[in-house]
Amino acid sequence: MKWTLSALVAVLVLRVWDPWPIETIRLKYFDALLTSKESVESQTISLYNIDEGELARGGQWPWPRQQLAELNRSLLNSGAAAVVYSVLFPEEDRFGGDAEFAESMVAIPIFLSAVATADTNRQDGWQIGVATLGDVLANAISYSGILPNVAILQESAVGTGVVNTASEVDGLVRRVPMVIRVGESLYPALGLDVLRGLAGDPSYQVRGGENGIQAVRVPSFETINTDAAGRVWVDWSTEFSQEPLAETIVFVGVTAAGITPLVPTPRGLMYPHQIQANLFETLLNGTAPVRPDWSLAAEMVLILGLGILAIALTQFLRVMWVPVGLGSMGILTVGASVWAFLRFGMLLDAALPVFFTAIVGGTGVAQRMIIEYQQKLQIKRQFEHYLDPRQVQRLQNNPKLLKLGGETKVCTFLFTDLRGFTSMSERLSPQEVTEIMNATLTVQVEEIQRAGGMVDKFIGDAAMAIFNCPLDLDEHENRAVEVAVRIQQRIKELNETLPVEVAIGVGVNSGPAVVGNMGSDTRFDFSAIGNAVNEAARYESATKEVGVDILIGQTTAEKCKYVLKSLPPIQVKGKEKPLQIYTLDQLVADKRG
Repeated sequence: MKWTLSALVAVLVLRVWDPWPIETIRLKYFDALLTSKESVESQTISLYNIDEGELARGGQWPWPRQQLAELNRSLLNSGAAAVVYSVLFPEEDRFGGDAEFAESMVAIPIFLSAVATADTNRQDGWQIGVATLGDVLANAISYSGILPNVAILQESAVGTGVVNTASEVDGLVRRVPMVIRVGESLYPALGLDVLRGLAGDPSYQVRGGENGIQAVRVPSFETINTDAAGRVWVDWSTEFSQEPLAETIVFVGVTAAGITPLVPTPRGLMYPHQIQANLFETLLNGTAPVRPDWSLAAEMVLILGLGILAIALTQFLRVMWVPVGLGSMGILTVGASVWAFLRFGMLLDAALPVFFTAIVGGTGVAQRMIIEYQQKLQIKRQFEHYLDPRQVQRLQNNPKLLKLGGETKVCTFLFTDLRGFTSMSERLSPQEVTEIMNATLTVQVEEIQRAGGMVDKFIGDAAMAIFNCPLDLDEHENRAVEVAVRIQQRIKELNETLPVEVAIGVGVNSGPAVVGNMGSDTRFDFSAIGNAVNEAARYESATKEVGVDILIGQTTAEKCKYVLKSLPPIQVKGKEKPLQIYTLDQLVADKRG
């Protein structure tokens, strides 16, 4: 869990820091929201594009002002309600047509464009009626200069607005500033001034607060909320007729190649007059998307909540189900964000919460897989020499079957010992002794593991096995007795191939014992301790004295399915009272009915 908590803290810090790659992800998600609305045809605005065809008919750009005056009259005659020029007229017409152009503005409302610049020598703008509340100037986007139109045109127009846009970190224009500061003056955006001029209002209002600009307002319309820099998100869902229509506001712009630079937006590349048309439509209809002041706090809480849920999923679900859980959370988060946008026009980020949740969840899955791999590797290393490979696989697939911390459990214990090992060592070469010992131990291991038992340890020529641990075994008492019988059978077969005859004594006993990892902090083994273990070892030692190959304790005998023979109780070391013992009448005994 340490990794996942670290990942959660890291993504929260990353969101607060908000470097440009993170901001770009959020903005791209907003693009998806902004372009998800169904496009509608504007009934208020149409466009007049001065394209290559217009230049072929009217001559190269810029046109003489008399020609623009004729355009005004033509648009008036076609029924245009107003004309908005996204074209600058900062210098007098070289053909002396400014007066005629100005005169043509009397019959139809005309709006002109200006542009804020970095030229400190151009700070003389035009008279603006603006009322401010709070510290607005300090937070408005600021330029050093303003490039207005020639005075006669400026005075004849109903209004003038700046066409500057503010691109985001990825170069796209999504928001447009409602006001631009030049010196101590505020100049309105073109779309805002068209709204004011058509309403007949002499001024507009700007309200600021502790965190920056809050809103702008044309008295005849509802308040327009802005961000701290006075920008408004544009609704890009409107389509405009490319031909001037009657009773519409006609936005005029130059679209001929190589004259007006295109501006990247969520809807693709647009000309400035198209951007201003979208802005005006947004302001007129009151459809500007909003980014609530509380959005950052809400998104941080969402990231934290989803991150905690992701950690819980990685801790308690199977790994294969974690992606399903994370995917479900992602779908719900995105669905809620889309609903908030379509229903209330709110821009709430779902991309980063989902992305960060995936990081936290992926970290949790990776950590869990690494831990499980290490656990499986540990289990394999610890038990591959003691258990049948199939049982090792069971433990790896379900480590819960194994309690490595130690537990008290009823098991059956089997001890074996190679008789006459000392004398055999004196008569045979070390190599021969080793081969015989390995052969006998191999036989024992094969039978123990085949029955599901665990070879706990080898002690010289002796072996210890446990049944019912670490994996639960049904009828473990009977399994141990069957193994004792099979070992004796296999040793008899083995003797036919050995240079000397060997014998094996086997002691079997059942009872509770403490099983688990035992040893020091640096060296330990999985084993068992308890009276039942000690008694099984004593029974094996007593086989020589009693004169049988297999001795079985009382508890094992009570649950054994073989027909056993009761022997006189024997006294063993460490016990005050004699212990009842049993053996088999023959090597392969009959089972009880």
